[in-house]
Amino acid sequence: MATTIFFAGRVTSVPGSYSEVDATGLEQVGLGASGIVALLGTAEGGIPVTELETVDDFMRFTKPESPRQTFRSGDLLEGSGILFEPSNDDQILAGAQEVVAMKVNPATASVATLVNAQGDAIDLTSKDYGAFTEQINVSVADGTLQGKLLTIIFEEITESVDDLGGDAIFKLTYSEATASSGWDSMTGQINAGGELEANGTKAELGLDSDIGTQLPSSSAIDVVSTSGSDTQFITVYGLDGSGDPVSETLQLTGVISQRGSQTFSAVYGAKLSSAAVGTISVDPEGGGADVLTFAPTELVQGMVTCNAMFLANGQLQLSSSVGETGVVIVEGANTVGATVLEKVTLTGATSINTTGSWTKIAGIVLGDVAAANTVTMTGDALKSTPAVHTTVQQLADYVNARIEGGDGFTLTLETGNTSFLTDNLDVSVAAVNIDSPAEPDFTADLYAVIDWINTNSQLVTAARATGATGGAPSNTTSPIFLSGGIEGTTSFANWQAALNWLKQIRVNSVVALTGDPAVHAAVDAHCAYMGGIGRSERDGFVGLLNTGLTAVPTKAEAKTQIIDLNSRHIRACAQAVDRFNTQGVRTTFPPYFTAAVAAGMQAGSPVGTSLTFKQPNVLNFSQDTSWNPADDAEELIQAGLLFMENVEGVGRRWVRNVTTHLSSNNLAFIEGSVNEAANYSVYTFRTAMEYAVGRKGFAGTVNAAGGVAIGELGLLVDEGILVQYRSLDIELIADVLEVSVEIAPVIPINFVQSTIHLVIAS
Repeated sequence: MATTIFFAGRVTSVPGSYSEVDATGLEQVGLGASGIVALLGTAEGGIPVTELETVDDFMRFTKPESPRQTFRSGDLLEGSGILFEPSNDDQILAGAQEVVAMKVNPATASVATLVNAQGDAIDLTSKDYGAFTEQINVSVADGTLQGKLLTIIFEEITESVDDLGGDAIFKLTYSEATASSGWDSMTGQINAGGELEANGTKAELGLDSDIGTQLPSSSAIDVVSTSGSDTQFITVYGLDGSGDPVSETLQLTGVISQRGSQTFSAVYGAKLSSAAVGTISVDPEGGGADVLTFAPTELVQGMVTCNAMFLANGQLQLSSSVGETGVVIVEGANTVGATVLEKVTLTGATSINTTGSWTKIAGIVLGDVAAANTVTMTGDALKSTPAVHTTVQQLADYVNARIEGGDGFTLTLETGNTSFLTDNLDVSVAAVNIDSPAEPDFTADLYAVIDWINTNSQLVTAARATGATGGAPSNTTSPIFLSGGIEGTTSFANWQAALNWLKQIRVNSVVALTGDPAVHAAVDAHCAYMGGIGRSERDGFVGLLNTGLTAVPTKAEAKTQIIDLNSRHIRACAQAVDRFNTQGVRTTFPPYFTAAVAAGMQAGSPVGTSLTFKQPNVLNFSQDTSWNPADDAEELIQAGLLFMENVEGVGRRWVRNVTTHLSSNNLAFIEGSVNEAANYSVYTFRTAMEYAVGRKGFAGTVNAAGGVAIGELGLLVDEGILVQYRSLDIELIADVLEVSVEIAPVIPINFVQSTIHLVIAS
């Protein structure tokens, strides 16, 4: 069993550097602030957490104008602006360096489908989410010169392109240099996935009239010519004694009879290597009536020979007239290129397939089929493999290799983009004639529309509709509006989903733009988890509301909610603030926006800077009439509330930067800036110590780890995040590197005690 350790209240076997904070020496502990704030809330526009697939989908803003380009309205828009511009205090250098916006309302995209003559062609989906996306509309018309004119409109945005599509990708033809030597007819089509398929058909009359007197019994054969000049080869086809197809090739010696060694039970055809001079006969062994004869200049009897009759490693399908049950012998190359024979017994008009698969047919023996009957043969003459022939150049190479003596297929590329993917070709509505002189175009008009949309549109994405065939979408008589977009109703599960996503990235603070205590508790649980086994410390800022979640809370309600939280990870606000909203209108924002002000100020200041007496960027603040900062400051600081006060001649400022921790007087738990400095130090130190994970466990590694620890701790001291550190101890026990160190986070000055001594002047 793998080694496990019990540390910080958890058992784990996952390799890594783990930490816990022992604040007993100084009574402190905390979180880091490099300025990344996660903002959870609702908005119109932007991708909701319900649509996230990876962390790459997160909305991350580093410029104040970016949220305005993403959100049309809503809490995330206003909250982002606050985070970027939280303070006018000269000790607060800026606002958040980065805002990670998590949209919790489960908005949906709008969709529409463009059709062509065959049915659904293109599925459109709005890039944004929400009811407003139903205003997007699409129009299709004929292009000025070719293809289509496509127009996409949303409010003042118009996206348009002319002459889209209409270009051939390639031409395809099948030709026969010798009439009737190959397939009689050929069609081609593009199937789903970019598969090119060509289907051939060949029809031949039976040739039993070429057979004279069939062998009376199983025997060898004799071949002879009436001319001494005939010395060519003859190949005879038939069946052996077991009824299996056989052939034998003999060389003629003119008028001297030549006897074969193969026993035939029947002979159905033969072919010569060159035309006869005399009359050549095939007879039973020892003589008898001619089974078949070749007149001068004849090359075949009882069979047809084939050229460029390709098959795509598939079977040949045969059928004949009603009642025909004769035998056909097929000769050709199998899938490994070997020449083989196969006997097919016809079953009339019912199609029957060869059992073998073929790459090419060389001959068809029809001497057992009645001359009045037509044998029809069909097969896949060409079939590309989409996984192999992924580009049109690869497709052309495959097709153009299917040629024999000038006969066969020719694919001519019409595009200079040889890497064009075959999967993007238009799926054929039906097979088209490609038998020479026919040379039809194969296009990718549907892809041309989809590609332009996905490359250029800021409004919609496009995808080929399931099972779509044919080319570009049909012209529209009126604009097609997208539909189905909604804003969605936010539930607790949506807030929790946002927090779960945040486990995967580094943030320094989390702000939840809601007054719901259940969400506040979830934020606290999230921060606690990330400060432990999650290994990415962070704190939370929340705004409290009354029981009905309609207004600022009373003093009693605020205190009750803080008691429920009682956490060093959370700072809670109960005041509303006035600011100019993104439209320039003075607006009173509820307390959770006040929390965003505090989070932005922390993010924009050096680590360990206290918010105490720092001035927020607000026009005013207000609270419930049950309390006020002047009369209730002492009570509410002790209660763990973060609030502002007005100071005449100074302005508005935070009274004291406290967390909601109530269980002890530990500064690390109750003082927000100490919490921040400790968290930042813990995260930085632990991350640096992961240097040792996976390295060899010997003294050199321990010493190196010690050097890393000293260097990192020294930097934290130099940056004023730690006052000092001491008692650094590193010990290797089995595969566990135990590191212990005492750190002293910077503590703010909250009080100045002045003793003024009165004396009598001398």
